[in-house]
Parts: sequence; structure tokens; C-alpha cells
Amino acid sequence: MTTGIILLAAGHSARFGSDKRCAPWPGNKCMLKASIENAVNSGLPCYVVLHPGDQHILEQCIEDGAEAGICPDANLGIGHSISYGVHANQEWDGWIIARADMPWVTPEVYQKLAKHLQLSDYARPIDKSGQPGFPTALRREHAFELMHLKGHRTEVCIIPDQQNVNVFIDHDMIHHDVTVPTDIPRLA
Repeated sequence: MTTGIILLAAGHSARFGSDKRCAPWPGNKCMLKASIENAVNSGLPCYVVLHPGDQHILEQCIEDGAEAGICPDANLGIGHSISYGVHANQEWDGWIIARADMPWVTPEVYQKLAKHLQLSDYARPIDKSGQPGFPTALRREHAFELMHLKGHRTEVCIIPDQQNVNVFIDHDMIHHDVTVPTDIPRLA
């Protein structure tokens, strides 16, 4: 069973004030590179969804070991980006939908979600208090629904609230994204 990671990086960072994908990150890299590195180090295929005008970033993604594509309708909402990424990777048996502004998600989390997809149609990480987070994962059975997401509807609207969907992750990384510059760890 081939499960891959769709890494969503097509937003415009409006609240951040500049392109957060290129913001400096610990380890002498940018935030997007850190997210790609964790995805690629999972051993799963990784596909980065970008927005129009990102040709230079697309080339860097490929250098970093990920496939990438430019979603022509990315400005219409995250649903369009998810749809585009799944459509571009229809041959996969499952998709982990990840946000590039969550570079704390480890390769082990991706592997755990992929393994859970072998048992269930869905995988959603939860913390010790039962709060769901990201990334999420869905199997091929939900390709049609995923490829028809539009606007600001995300994969979350497809995932049922059932116990067998939950994957316990004992870390708050599943809740943290970078929205503003102060969300970035201080560089040592």
C-alpha cells in the first residue's frame, strides 16, 4: 500500500507579513525546507502543493527530495490545494494531508498515520486529552471527495468522529502551526 504526503504550501502568509515558507528556521534552513525534510525522512513519497509564481520554490522542493506542483486555483482556498494534490497523486492508496507551516511534525508521526491507514479508512492524530490535530490521513476510498474539495473546506469535513480513526500522539506538535513571526523558535 502506497501512502504519500501532500504538503500544503500554497498559502500567501497574509497574517505573517511575508512569505513564511522562506522564514529562517533552526538548523540553517527555511521553514518549508524543514517541513519537507521531515516528510521525506519518513520514507513516504512527498508532494508539495504551491501557488502560481512559485517556480523557484518548486525547483528547490525537487532538490530537497519532494515532488511538487503549482495549483492554479490555490488563491481560492485550501480545499482547491488539497484537491489538486490528491488529483496529481491518484495512483497512491492513501494521502496524508499535511500543512507546511507545521514543521514540528516528525517523520515518526507520518509513519504512524500511514501505518494506521492499513487498518482504517482514516487517521486523525489526537493528544492525551482527546483533542484532534494535524496532519490527517485518508485512504483511496475517499479520493472522489478529496478531489472535489473547494474553497475553505478541508479534509476534516470528510473524517468521521469515530474512535477507530484516532491515532494517539503524545506531543503537542499536532496543534502548532506558524501564523506570525513570533511562532518561529528563536534561532540559536
